[in-house]
Amino acid sequence: MKKVICAVLFFAGVFLPGVSPVDACGDKALRIGRGIRFRRISQPAAVLIYIPSNETRAAQVQSLLKKVGHKPHAVQSEENFNNALNSGKYDLVLSDLGAASGFAQQIENAPSKPVLVAVVSEGTKAEVAAAQKRYSNVVKNPHSAENYLDAIDKAVRSRAHLIAKRV
Repeated sequence: MKKVICAVLFFAGVFLPGVSPVDACGDKALRIGRGIRFRRISQPAAVLIYIPSNETRAAQVQSLLKKVGHKPHAVQSEENFNNALNSGKYDLVLSDLGAASGFAQQIENAPSKPVLVAVVSEGTKAEVAAAQKRYSNVVKNPHSAENYLDAIDKAVRSRAHLIAKRV
């Protein structure tokens, strides 16, 4: 028994002084519940943004998408939207729900074959469910950056899947 206690004390004396508390710069931000969320995009996408009813939100979405690595382009009028859609090469079109229903056919016929992501600004659960049925990619809460990024990531993956099927 004395040999076991002596061995434990010996190993504790050898290994414990080498263990030091880890207090690195920024350690408080990495504690459970307060973590910093870094967003990685799998593939940068060219995004055409058409939210005519709210210019400030369109600008905020554009700056958010630039920060994470996408290539956004915002337009405010139908004429500018038509010109951009036909002349540019876009992977995604981000539009509010009201405009999305009017532009769905035009987006489908665009040369670059972008995927439509509808933004539901204000709506009941039934309206959101109907939008999700009609458009597979929907931003449910436009006040949350995470919802935009999740919907855009899903749309980019679905577009890549569709392109792979065509080839």
